[in-house]
Amino acid sequence: MFLSHQNKGYQWRLTLGLLLLLALAACEKGEERALNVSTNPAVEALAGTLFDAIQSGDDELIIKQYNSAFFAQQSQKQWLDHLKALMAERGPMRTYRLHRSQADTRFSGKFYMLEYETVHTGNKRLHHVLTFLLPVTGGDIQLNGHKITPWETDEE
Repeated sequence: MFLSHQNKGYQWRLTLGLLLLLALAACEKGEERALNVSTNPAVEALAGTLFDAIQSGDDELIIKQYNSAFFAQQSQKQWLDHLKALMAERGPMRTYRLHRSQADTRFSGKFYMLEYETVHTGNKRLHHVLTFLLPVTGGDIQLNGHKITPWETDEE
């Protein structure tokens, strides 16, 4: 009886230890992979070009990144004015990083949604959700959507 009780305690400690190891492993690179299971180097390169253009203030290159349908609801000038207002409020963008990505295949093609965090002067941050489309009919990857909001952990 005593031996059996001792084995149960050992099994319990072993199980707890294994769970702890799995949790620690998930917190490292595994977490990053879990959040970015659908990365696409070509899409990330396009996002990088957009953020580099925003950082440098190259209006022409910024506009060039978007699909023409993006400007159906607002003009190119209105979008640039909106971006410039956000940059004036948050300060110049110092860095950007991919936070999360996902992909979804539909009849019209494969959609990639990438969430980026940008860090501005004074550690002010913005959350960007970029939606790209790789059309099923062929053609280039297109930037169809860009939503910008304050980063949820931003402290002012």
